Amino acid sequence: MLKHVPCNIKILSGHSQGGSNMKNNISEYRSQVIEKFINIETLMNAIICQHYFHRIITHFFLEVLYDEHFNFSLRRNIFEKILKKLDKYENKKIQNLHKLNNIRNYFAHCNQEMFKLDKNGNVKKSGVPDPRKIENYIDFEEKYKEFIQLEPEMSIYLGKVYKEMGGEMQKSL
Repeated sequence: MLKHVPCNIKILSGHSQGGSNMKNNISEYRSQVIEKFINIETLMNAIICQHYFHRIITHFFLEVLYDEHFNFSLRRNIFEKILKKLDKYENKKIQNLHKLNNIRNYFAHCNQEMFKLDKNGNVKKSGVPDPRKIENYIDFEEKYKEFIQLEPEMSIYLGKVYKEMGGEMQKSL
């Protein structure tokens, strides 16, 4: 028989981790992580186009690779196959790509703050639970630092692979 155990966790709608300063930081971090990851995916799309068509075909790029249902796992698998065919596969780079995607997913999907209450109903501890270890809270500051450390190297690497395949890049203004 199941026994009902009272829950000492409170969920409040529309709240984010910590006070307003922390909330602003997380929102800023979230937008930076997602925007920089979109750039990584765009570079991967360019590599896919370059491999199969030896140039960017706009309709394919926008209608297929840019489609909202063309998920990262599929993109990554195709990218890995291309790297192996070109003998450019580097396990460490792929591991870092996985890490960047995982961090992006934390920022994109984990955002509901929960509050642990004491016996009197006062907030004892609060944060966003880590889906891999729900008894722990996500340290968004640490995740952001890791992303910012890994992202520039990955973007440079992807740009280099694209150029080595004959792709041309222009600097934006």
